[in-house]
Amino acid sequence: MKLFDKVEKNLTELKILPVLENCSTVLCALSGGADSTILLRFLHAYLPPRGIRLAAAHLNHCIRGGEADADEAFCRSLCGELDIPFYCRRADIPALAKDAGQGLEECARAVRYAFLEEVRRAMPDCLIATAHNATDHLETVLFHLARGAGARGLCGISPVRDGYIIRPLLFCTAQEIRGYAAEHGISYVIDRTNEDTAYTRNYIRKTILPAMQNINPRCEEASLRMSSSLVDDLAYLEAAGSGLLTPGGYMKRDTAKDAPAALLSRGILTMYRNLAGCADNLSQVHLSDCISLIRSGKVGQISLPGQTALFAEGDRIRIGAESDIPAAAAPEPVPLSVESAVVFGSYLVKMSKSQSKILMPDQNIYNLAIYGTLDFDRINGSIFIRSRKAGDVYYTGGMHKKLKKLLGALKVPRHLRDCFPLVCDSTGILWVPGLRPRDGCGSDASAKNPVYIGVWHVGTE
Repeated sequence: MKLFDKVEKNLTELKILPVLENCSTVLCALSGGADSTILLRFLHAYLPPRGIRLAAAHLNHCIRGGEADADEAFCRSLCGELDIPFYCRRADIPALAKDAGQGLEECARAVRYAFLEEVRRAMPDCLIATAHNATDHLETVLFHLARGAGARGLCGISPVRDGYIIRPLLFCTAQEIRGYAAEHGISYVIDRTNEDTAYTRNYIRKTILPAMQNINPRCEEASLRMSSSLVDDLAYLEAAGSGLLTPGGYMKRDTAKDAPAALLSRGILTMYRNLAGCADNLSQVHLSDCISLIRSGKVGQISLPGQTALFAEGDRIRIGAESDIPAAAAPEPVPLSVESAVVFGSYLVKMSKSQSKILMPDQNIYNLAIYGTLDFDRINGSIFIRSRKAGDVYYTGGMHKKLKKLLGALKVPRHLRDCFPLVCDSTGILWVPGLRPRDGCGSDASAKNPVYIGVWHVGTE
């Protein structure tokens, strides 16, 4: 079967056709690579006879200098050749990623989708088409698997996302697409960064996929079958989990605490999705913490992404804005000496010259390190624990950085920031849990007098 015939046939199997039939325009995300170039040519042949307009959008990431500009020129020329409206934007992804503290891939994806969404909204009844294929799908599944994803992550790439993003090539492998391009003499651009295995997805593509294809040459097809089965199972579980919610959008604790974890986690996801609009950033760790609190019978809160929190309030479990949590009062400063343990608000802090005496609990502080090693000989004056003050700065990485910004980057919940323990000496802040010690105070191989500090949260959030 020819590639375009296969794609057309799969529009029905992927349940894309009903979405297409109700749109006026399709905006093709065009990078100029093989996948998006073939997708554009397929849509150019398929859509106009059905009265659907086609447009293309290209984001120049400014990562590869002249090569990126050449990619933009190729896309512009291709759209001119096919008489397709072309939208283009330049974004300095390296600079944006640095400012946001993100990786290049993560930042580029966010900016790209924001650009596509902006263009889409300017056109009535418009869909976005991306060129994700079966090989991309398997890479995504493996990426999520390596990070410990649940069933949702193993579902991989959805053929239709959010009702307006479609992936017509999802049942075609990268090999099929490039084979079609070679057979028909279709040119496309090659992104040399795809060869850099420092990027996780490139590493998966270059090292893990070939090994899997040795085991099963049709492993992409197998992963699509697996994900399709999981999607059906997940739909059933989510419907059942949503049934735990009352008409008011919360769960009754007596019902929730005895529900199977598979249903309770879906109920939590539904509440979060109802508030935040999307639950993609809610991890299995968040869900486990919420379930533990619900089943403990205790009153408390669990901070969640997006400045939200799960509240266990007696007989009611709900998710709301984190601002609903009363800010914890800042504790009074307390001295900390070697071979001692002190309580600072809802935190326990220990210091010892013996690392074995600093017991490392299974939990940590918001997925960050909970201990540090200091060079005692470089500490000025006595050591004490205090909370933050207005204008606090921390000397790290050769510069003074605002503590307020650092606590935000560490994702310390807002209601706990005023009581977050800061290890200090007479010079200032010596150590912020989750960061390196103050420049010049960390212990290294030359340190003759290292001391170890452990910090963890012992109260409910």
